[in-house]
Amino acid sequence: MKILIASINAPGHLNPLLAVADILRKHNHEVLVHGATAVRPIVEAAGLPFLPFLPEADLNIEQYLAEFPERQEKPPGLEMICFDFEHYFARLLPGQAAGLEMALREFPADVIMVDSLFFGTLPMLLGPREKRPAIVHLGVSVVKVGSGKNLPPRPGVSPKELDAERERRERLLLKPVQAIFNATMTKIGSSPLPCPLFESMATLPDLYLHPGIRSFEYPDESSTSPVQFIGQLPQRKQYPLPDWWHELDQTKRLVLITQGTVANWDLGQLVGPALVGLAEEKDLILLVTTGGQPIESIPAPIPSNARVVKFLPYDLVLQSVDLLITNGGYGTVNMALSHGVPIVSAGLAEDKEEVSAHIQWAGIGIDLRTNQADPEAVRIAARKVLDMPVYRERSKKLALEFASHDTEAELLCLIDACVNHAVEA
Repeated sequence: MKILIASINAPGHLNPLLAVADILRKHNHEVLVHGATAVRPIVEAAGLPFLPFLPEADLNIEQYLAEFPERQEKPPGLEMICFDFEHYFARLLPGQAAGLEMALREFPADVIMVDSLFFGTLPMLLGPREKRPAIVHLGVSVVKVGSGKNLPPRPGVSPKELDAERERRERLLLKPVQAIFNATMTKIGSSPLPCPLFESMATLPDLYLHPGIRSFEYPDESSTSPVQFIGQLPQRKQYPLPDWWHELDQTKRLVLITQGTVANWDLGQLVGPALVGLAEEKDLILLVTTGGQPIESIPAPIPSNARVVKFLPYDLVLQSVDLLITNGGYGTVNMALSHGVPIVSAGLAEDKEEVSAHIQWAGIGIDLRTNQADPEAVRIAARKVLDMPVYRERSKKLALEFASHDTEAELLCLIDACVNHAVEA
């Protein structure tokens, strides 16, 4: 089987697809990765053939932020997301779609697999079925992120407030983004979307593979959803354990603090406040990762109970961690849950507001509902999650659901069934 893989230029989107590629290659399938020129070294180091994006689709996050400095003036949340969908995602769609068509001429794939924010598959999905291969989307955040669908009741939030939240989402995000994408689709000769954009990537493909578990998602009553949960994908990149790891005081509890690898340009949003808030907690050891940023960029004193590095091997350290403090990066949250680790989250940018809301709804932690954490609020939330067994118990229950999945076998079976169904049709 030939599989064409494409991803937007972001580590949290590419890495899960490369993990899938490892599995496919292990079972003698042929894989070609179509991506930004910046990721060529990563792809080729993985031993995979690479085909670069067309120039009009080859935009990395740093270039985008430099081109649109006004983005940082947008309030985190709906307005910033709308800005990104207009100036980044919709802008890239025509070049992505053209790139896929070009790639298929060189590599006649049986399957196109992309991350769930690579919108370049939409023109194919709305075109004649017999003129394209099977299309699979791989989830990189909560299902139907941004859609506002299936919002559950939340403690302290009245039905009236929920209705107001839905109206605001519709006005500031859903309607303008739908218009922008329909105009983009029309411009390249495609049909307008038959459903809301923020639902399209989960409802239109032949198969939607979601690295995660159903219990972390809001209820979905749809009987025709192509979403299939497959548990936790294996981690590809292994960082070494730091020299001090085996010297840690085993009588103290470990708290992992991170802002991930994308929204870590200002470590004063969460890492700094967490270090200040927990500096005097003598029963805790704080494990801090900067996601590649210089350690000196942390705008706070490093307390004696903290250990700071650029990266840690999460798959190893999470086996011993008692609490994750995060800005809501989906991949890190998923990994923590697979190890039964409860969470304190503080993030409103990108998809992080929704991931954080899921954390509180699922009962595995506390959502601080802020993009700029307060040290005392972090301390209070951390103590509550650490000292109340209910959070750990709920997290352990979700970890069992992760463990119930045979991710590799399920992934292979689902892709094979998807292709066979396409051939029969």
